[in-house]
Amino acid sequence: MKNLKYLSLVLTVVLISACKSQNTVASRSEVPQTPGPPEAAQVPTSQKTGTVETTAPATQPDMLTGPAERSQLQSGAFGEWFNPFYASYRVDEDLVKKLKPLLKDVDITLFMGTWCGDSKRETPRIYKIFDAVDKADDVELVTVDRSKTTPQGLEEGKNIKRVPTLILSKDGKELGRIVEYPIESLEADMLKILKGEPYQHAYAD
Repeated sequence: MKNLKYLSLVLTVVLISACKSQNTVASRSEVPQTPGPPEAAQVPTSQKTGTVETTAPATQPDMLTGPAERSQLQSGAFGEWFNPFYASYRVDEDLVKKLKPLLKDVDITLFMGTWCGDSKRETPRIYKIFDAVDKADDVELVTVDRSKTTPQGLEEGKNIKRVPTLILSKDGKELGRIVEYPIESLEADMLKILKGEPYQHAYAD
């Protein structure tokens, strides 16, 4: 009987230890780790305190919010959708030739969500069009959360209800916007806006 009690106690201790190990492994696997350079494996020891100094590797956030750069969309998990959509899109060369002179002195603002399927599809295409007219560097890229807001309040006064929302402005006045998806095509819709022709985006009242 004593042996059975002892065996039961040993098994209990082993099982408790195993659960702690599994929990530790699970918590580590929740956050993807980006391997650092070879020298990062050598963790320095502080001479003053004798404690180990560790530096957490930089990881890409699940969602961007606020002002952003195109380069952020071209790498990591974002690049997995940005780069293929960019590569596969065929720009309408004839319409691009007409767009280029009309885009002079035009301000371009793009609100998008890195979590949004429509944004993932249209944003790379928009950048490819602006690459073709040498205006990609002029795009003001603003990333929003699921509530269509940013920490800086950049959406205030812009009436951003859906994303992506591409806004074309000149001299502080909005010329028009494409919301979520184009009516005809991105190039054709932009051309109508810039030429001042009648145009309503997909969610216009």
